[in-house]
Amino acid sequence: MATKTVTCVANGFKFEDPTRIQHTVTTSQTFTLDLTDGGAAAVQYKQNNATSVTTTDGRTLVFRPQATNASGTSGGVIRDFGPTADAQDGLAVLSLAGEFVTEFTEGNIQQNWKAETLTVDDIDTPTLISGRWKDQYGRFMDWAGLTVA
Repeated sequence: MATKTVTCVANGFKFEDPTRIQHTVTTSQTFTLDLTDGGAAAVQYKQNNATSVTTTDGRTLVFRPQATNASGTSGGVIRDFGPTADAQDGLAVLSLAGEFVTEFTEGNIQQNWKAETLTVDDIDTPTLISGRWKDQYGRFMDWAGLTVA
């Protein structure tokens, strides 16, 4: 497993909160994903729950596990998405399995994002990632040209 740092570019990470207000993540904010390379057709990405990003309007988007543990702390299941395959380098992958879970500071409502499309320049060693996600309320989150290191 390798931890990958994703850096937001200007206007590269936008999302709608549960009330349909659009927010833009501030340029240069970072979050991390864990990448597990299980072979040519089994590359899995996992969100890192120790991460949050700030929006240009001063709010915070927190990456969450699917649920909290019995003591109420965030020790629940870390969500993943994939698998992706080496042959998908640079291609838009549609309806990828898994989800990405966030909570917005206004209202503390969890949003479960499923990938509608995800494009990674190099599945095994990504440097650019773009995608469109849709949550359980029909809201959208867009990533455009985010850098990965």
